[in-house]
Amino acid sequence: MGSVEPFTTPAGDTSAPKPDPSTPSAEAARDRFELVRGSAQDVMHTASRRCEPRDWLVALDWLIFEAKLHPKATLTTMRVAMDLAARMDYRRGIVLYDLLGTAAKLKVDKSTVKRHVAYLRELGALVWLEHGSKRNLRLPGRKYTATATIYGATIPLAYDAAKGHRLRGTGYEATVIGFTEAGREQAVAKAKESAAGRLAPPSRGGSAHVPADVDGGKEKATRSARASRIKPPKTSTLGHKVTAALFQAADRLARRLRPLHNWTQRAKISELSWVLVDKLAEGCTEQQVDVWLRDISPSVVAGLDWRPTRPHTYIASWLLRERAVREGDAQLQQDWANAVAPNPDFAAAVQETRERQAEDDDYPQCAGLEDLDEETRKRMRAEAWAAYKYDGDPGLVLATYELAGPQVAVALYGPELVDLCQKLHANANNPRIRLH
Repeated sequence: MGSVEPFTTPAGDTSAPKPDPSTPSAEAARDRFELVRGSAQDVMHTASRRCEPRDWLVALDWLIFEAKLHPKATLTTMRVAMDLAARMDYRRGIVLYDLLGTAAKLKVDKSTVKRHVAYLRELGALVWLEHGSKRNLRLPGRKYTATATIYGATIPLAYDAAKGHRLRGTGYEATVIGFTEAGREQAVAKAKESAAGRLAPPSRGGSAHVPADVDGGKEKATRSARASRIKPPKTSTLGHKVTAALFQAADRLARRLRPLHNWTQRAKISELSWVLVDKLAEGCTEQQVDVWLRDISPSVVAGLDWRPTRPHTYIASWLLRERAVREGDAQLQQDWANAVAPNPDFAAAVQETRERQAEDDDYPQCAGLEDLDEETRKRMRAEAWAAYKYDGDPGLVLATYELAGPQVAVALYGPELVDLCQKLHANANNPRIRLH
């Protein structure tokens, strides 16, 4: 990075005494700042710390327009950054570099996007997490796949020094743990300035709510007429009765969780609230719903940075799918409980077959799916879905794919599960991207 150093705290020590020098001005930061070049733009060697998209845009406003640390960064640089921020992971600040999409959205040339992304890297505000490549990757079921460029949003040390931030750790994993004395005064002054411009809360008005009765008419009072038009309560996706209290709780939950899951941003609060009603009706906590949304996110399920156009219908489909799995498991357990013990002749025949197989390994093998009855197929399919969803284990499907062939695997487990297991296996060894 540059020569501007923040007031850091030794690793593991959050209370070490620090001097309180005044924070450097924008002019001083510009004089001392050096553009980031070469390997310092990579996540393994960067001096900048990772951040969330919201903090990243605030820092970029200071870096580009106030401190003017890069002589070539302009409003176009900020527009490119805003497009990246809109597609970033909300918590980790990770984004796929969509060159063609960004150029088309901003109506600029591809070379312009490349140039301004380079300015962001030189500011220390963007680091490489994965260098893209067009090399041919050999994946099951695919002839060609290109790896995407992946960036991480970062804040350089110059910004932390100017704002009086105290850091713990160094590099990409550094975190802000407090302020210096000058930084604290600066933050307090900014908070007071922001509060001074706000409007006072409105005074509370009154309302008589008097029903309007019509003398000599056949119409009911206004309040009674409105009450008679109220529709009976609806049922949720899974058939739960939706009360006002339950929907209000789901509304509060949706407002807290939607900013944490970027793939749900296209859904309205009312739409997201409606599909989360079932989770609250089942007694799930906010933390459990948060974990569940991460488990069913497209990046985890499909291994791709894909966002559904209608996130609430995507969530509803998962609710119905999980209910079908639960009902299938319950039916299977009931069938096992109601199963009749085999008669002595059948048990003796099974024992004789096992002994013969132990003596001679050359016994008839299963020729294919035609040797499996429908109940066995359903059980194998349910076990494979459960292993994939709850354990992240595609081994059953991949083993069938390799040993019996793609046609048998698709016929037994279905094309959707086979495709999901292949994608999960293809992204299993990527150390830079954490799926959970």
